[in-house]
This record gives sequence, C-alpha cells and structure tokens, in this order.
Amino acid sequence: PMEKNKNSVWSVTIPLKKGVYSYKFSIDGVWVIDNKNTEVVKDRTGDRRSVINVKKEPKYYAEAFYFGLKDASTPVIDRGGVRFTYKNKFAKSVSISGTFNNWEKDQFYLKKNQHGVWVGYVQMQKGEYYYKFNVDGLWKYDINNPLKANDGQGDFKSVLKIDRDIEDRAGKPIVINYEIKRFTFYSKDLPSKYSISVVGSFNNWRTNINIMTDNDFNKEWFTTVRLKNGKYFYKFYLSGKEFFDPINKRREKDPNDKKANYFDIKLPNEKRNVKFSYKSPSAKSVYLVGDFNNWNPEADRMEKDQYGLWYIVKKLKPKKYGYQYIVDRKWILDPVNPFTVYDNSGAANSFFEVK
Repeated sequence: PMEKNKNSVWSVTIPLKKGVYSYKFSIDGVWVIDNKNTEVVKDRTGDRRSVINVKKEPKYYAEAFYFGLKDASTPVIDRGGVRFTYKNKFAKSVSISGTFNNWEKDQFYLKKNQHGVWVGYVQMQKGEYYYKFNVDGLWKYDINNPLKANDGQGDFKSVLKIDRDIEDRAGKPIVINYEIKRFTFYSKDLPSKYSISVVGSFNNWRTNINIMTDNDFNKEWFTTVRLKNGKYFYKFYLSGKEFFDPINKRREKDPNDKKANYFDIKLPNEKRNVKFSYKSPSAKSVYLVGDFNNWNPEADRMEKDQYGLWYIVKKLKPKKYGYQYIVDRKWILDPVNPFTVYDNSGAANSFFEVK
C-alpha cells in the first residue's frame, strides 16, 4: 500500500537487494506502468512493465510490508531471513547484534518506519543464538521475546532458536557452491504425525537439527541438507533409536568406528552447479525444460522441499540458455525472471547466462 501526502503524491519506500526488478502500480484496481520511467519490458502476455535496476546492495533486505508494521514482535523467520523489530519512536539509531556476528554492534542497523518501529533482517543458519539491541549506545534485550538468559552483568540477553534452514524464495537460476542432498524414508505403517531425524557427520549426530516430516501425508518423510565436497556418514533416528537408511546399501564404519550409511559429494570442476527454483506448495508436478536437455518435457523433474519450493540443480557449462517450467502440464515462463529471449518460431522463453 502507498500513502498519499498533502500534495496528493502517493509513495512507499521498499528496501531491495541489488538486481533488476519489474513493477507496476495498481490504481483503484487498474494496473498501469510508471509514466515517469522510460525503462520498460514486455511480460509473457505482451503487456508492458516498468523496470528498475538497483545497483547497490543494502545492509539488509526487508519485505514491502515492513513499512506498515505498527508494533514490534518476537523475531519472525520468513522468506527474507530473521526479522527483528524494536519499537521506540524517539531513538536515533538501533542495531541488532549477538553471537551470530560476534556481537558487532555496527553491522546490522534497523530502519525506523512511520510508526516508530525499527525493522531489520538478518540471514542466519540453524542454531541457538543470544542477541540484544543497541539503542543509541545502550544495550537492550528484546522485551517482546519471552526467551531470555542472564547476561552475567545484572541484565538479560534474548535467546533465538532456529531449527531449520531458512530457504531462499524462488528466484532466477543461480550458481551455487554446494549440493542439495535429499533424504527420504517411506513407511506405510508409521503415522504421519511422527518426525524422523537424519543424524550424521554433517550435524555432529544431533537429533534435533535435520528433521524429516511427512508434509504431504503420503507416507514419505523427507528433508534437504546443503553440503559441500566430502564423504558423509549418517543414519535415521526415531523414538530414541538409530537405524540404517533401507534404500542406501552403502554402509561402513566411520572414523569413530560407528557403522553407518555413507555417500560422497563431489562438485563439478569445469561445469557449474546451477539451482532452478519455483514456488508452488499446491503443484502436483514441476519439470524443467530448456536448451540444456533438448526441451525434453520429461527429462528433468523437479523435487519439492519441505517449504513448498520446487528445485533442481543442473551441472551446466558457462554459456547462455533458454528455459521454461512445466507446472502440472502447463508450460510457463519463469515468473521471477524478467529476462526473455525469442526462439526461431517467435515464441518467448526465459533466459539466463552461466558465467
């Protein structure tokens, strides 16, 4: 929502990551382009959209709705990361710091909106963290977070527990320096409400880190883990007992003389790991088609992660590629990629370049 000032100028401020974005205005239900912006691009229907190129990376990324927040709350984990809020309309500056950044008070500054709510986003991994706000040079614990601990100086420090990886939103194809390892377990007799853990050398055999769930109630428990080059040992864990992965027959003793399943991760040398992603928790199937698989509609079925994000990692050489998604048998352009290219028949395809 945009707000009108006394001169009838409507405006909204939205922090954005570095990149190219397309946009429109919705005026009383009618979509229009920005008539002050000469940069336009056609969407997949042939209609026009305004384009803006953000060339500088901000200190943090925030969703558009941060501008309308009226009250502070306990930290929120969403698509942008962990959202921290602190309400004080008279403060001059507010930053967030903790064990996630070695208590560096000048790294993550929050921004104040018109309601006096300071908002900031921080990308964080799984784990348990202590944190505080630094308000005009004074340390304050988060009064909206009931989890706190004694800081040893007569005050408190707030506690934040993150029990899962915060997945990125669906985006344009990106080059990644890791593999996405998918663990699955099927059981027709186990109730869907049960949770199964993956324990292994990549999480110090901890039972509360990588949790497998039957989100679709189809008796298949799964989770995904991001891993780099190496050899990894693992087992499944349920109700106090560890057991082997029945699908993976590769088993041997790890360096601590513990017999477990194992697998190897080896990233490509000349090629790049390219991650494609499409957001749709309700879709039944999503396939990737493009120049890299001769546009075969059945060659590359995408997997759905535990957060409803469909993904696939392709090993591709540096060059330019056209592609589309097939969502429940319907061919579509990538809705988050504004770049398109036309083939010899005049049809539009999404476009990206691996460098």
